[in-house]
Amino acid sequence: MADYSEWRARDYFQTYYSEVVLPDEQAVLAYQIDVLRAARARFGRGLEYGCGPTLHRAIAAAKYTFRMDMADWLADNLIEAREWLCADDGAAEWKRFTRYILACEGNVRPTAEQIARREAHTRKVVRGLYVSDARLRQPLGAVRENFYDLIITGFCIDAISSDPRVFRRCLRNVTSMLQPGGTFIIHALHQCKAYKCGDRMFPGSNLTIDDMHEAMKENGFAPSSIDAQVIPCRDNSVYGYSGILTASGKKIAAPAKKR
Repeated sequence: MADYSEWRARDYFQTYYSEVVLPDEQAVLAYQIDVLRAARARFGRGLEYGCGPTLHRAIAAAKYTFRMDMADWLADNLIEAREWLCADDGAAEWKRFTRYILACEGNVRPTAEQIARREAHTRKVVRGLYVSDARLRQPLGAVRENFYDLIITGFCIDAISSDPRVFRRCLRNVTSMLQPGGTFIIHALHQCKAYKCGDRMFPGSNLTIDDMHEAMKENGFAPSSIDAQVIPCRDNSVYGYSGILTASGKKIAAPAKKR
C-alpha cells in the first residue's frame, strides 16, 4: 500500500479523467447538480474539500454559489488546479466535463462559447486555494468554523486511511466548517479497501451505506435530510472498487461533544 508521499497528481488525472467522463463520474456529477438545483437559491460561500487536481466539481458548483474555496492536503494537487484557474479559455482538460455538466442542467448541445462561459465563470467564483489536513480538528483554522453554507467533498476523506474511525473523525472535522442549515455533499468509494492511481494502490475506508448514514447523523445532520445511495460501477473493479457511495444532507446543529 502506498502512502501519499508517493502521490502523483498527473497519474490521478491520467487514470480517471484524461479521456472520457467515466460512468461513475457522470452519476456523481448528476447527483451533485440535482442537490444544488433543489436548493432553489444560490449559496453564499462554498468549499470543495479534497479537490485533488480536478476542477469538474467546482465547475458544476460554480453556477450555484457566489464564491467557492478549494482545499487539499497536497500542494501538488493545488498546483494543477491553479494552473487551470489561471489559464485562458483554450485550456482543454475539463471541457468534456463542462459539456456534460451543462447537459445535466438541460443544455444537451452546448456551444463552444457556452462551455467557455461556464469555465470563465468558475474562474471568477473560485477565490481561494488552501492546503489543509482533514485530520486536524479545525482543518482551515478557527476562522472557518461554521463558515460555509455549502461543502462538497469527493473521494477524499474516505481515502485518507484504511481505518473507518479515521474517516468518521475527518468527517467531523470537515463538517465543523459547515453552518447550521448548510448543505453537505459527499462522494466516496463503496466498500473499497484500496484504489489504484497509476501503478500504486492507495487506502480506502471500506465504507458501507450504513457507515455513511451513521457518520452523518452523529455529526449533526437531520436524519430526514440524509440521502445516501450506492451507484454500481462494476467496470471499475480493475481500479479497486465497484461502486460509488454518494450522500447529501442538511446540518441542523453542532454534534454533541464527547467526554
